[in-house]
Amino acid sequence: MLDLNSINGMHLDAIREIGNIGAGNAATAMSKLLDCPVEIDIPKAELVSIYELDSYYDDPDSIYTAVFASSDNEDPFNFMLLVKESEVGTLVGQLVSKQFGMEMDVASMPQEMVDSALGEIGNILLGSFLNSVNGFLGITTGITTPSVTHDMLASILSIVSAMFGQYGDVALVTKSSLIVGTGENAGSLDANILLASEPNALETLLSKLGVL
Repeated sequence: MLDLNSINGMHLDAIREIGNIGAGNAATAMSKLLDCPVEIDIPKAELVSIYELDSYYDDPDSIYTAVFASSDNEDPFNFMLLVKESEVGTLVGQLVSKQFGMEMDVASMPQEMVDSALGEIGNILLGSFLNSVNGFLGITTGITTPSVTHDMLASILSIVSAMFGQYGDVALVTKSSLIVGTGENAGSLDANILLASEPNALETLLSKLGVL
């Protein structure tokens, strides 16, 4: 099994390249879903101490929404869409407006409806990212049904810390920020796509890329 402490710059560059292609596919899919331009900035890929992960993205006490999903194979790739709670309304509002052709007050929508919309967004974004990973591996895997949770960032990321804590004291994570719209309507949402895959999955991927 891959020792994450042995990950070097060449490995991280390869993972960033996968993240770049995956993010591009996700942006294209999201643009079609929202019917507006969507860009995702250049992904970062870093090794982070599991004891510092809760502050890697933002203030650990900030309230976030997370959409989780994984590939459905034996050694899964794990994905998470992190959206600051205060900006969920913007993202969901654009989706509802596109699908129903009318503006809706997201704050007045039932939580189940909001979470359903977030699940759809997560399924499109994370599924598109997974398709890029599948392309590198030359396999076809599906994505699990996304689950949605609302909590402090520290609590959400404790799940990732616990997962990597089985293998050592570092986590290999990526992050990519969303930019929705153009011109005066463009805005960088406080949203990130996180790829946090276990050592076995990473070992397979890096081997396929010829850097391991």
